[in-house]
Amino acid sequence: MMKVTRLLTVKGTMAGILLGMMPGANAADPVSISVTGNIVASPCEIKSDSTNIVVDLGQSIQASALQKAGNATQWVPFDVNLINCPATTSNATIIFQGIPDSSNPVDMYASSGTALNVAVQMQGMGGQSLGNGRSLTGAFASNAYSFHLRARAYTNTGYATPGTIRTVVTAAITYQ
Repeated sequence: MMKVTRLLTVKGTMAGILLGMMPGANAADPVSISVTGNIVASPCEIKSDSTNIVVDLGQSIQASALQKAGNATQWVPFDVNLINCPATTSNATIIFQGIPDSSNPVDMYASSGTALNVAVQMQGMGGQSLGNGRSLTGAFASNAYSFHLRARAYTNTGYATPGTIRTVVTAAITYQ
């Protein structure tokens, strides 16, 4: 019977050898690995008629109609439409951001137009205030949802002057 002896050759640097001799670097030390993640609801598609909405409050609003504090124009309805919502997504929340009106930031935005003493009031069709930072949540039906909204010109102080009304509101949508 023949005895076979194998010689193990270790190649390395002196730094590697010294590292193995260092206290606290033992091969038996446990290593903790944390694996995390987050599954989020899949988004819907924003219907093409809702990607860049222009709400026309009127091109011939009479200044006399906005002379007393609390006067407003008629509401102008508009929608933000979501389509092709995945079956795994059940709700959407729309959050509004814009420059708030200093007199009534709860549901009004400052106008950057040339008319003075006028703001843009925005609400949900149920009267929900949708000022800066406000949100509205809806549940899907048939993989779609429409946020029914409305806007109008409003004067908190009265004495609106002739000129343009302009405000920009950004809407971000999150899904649950």
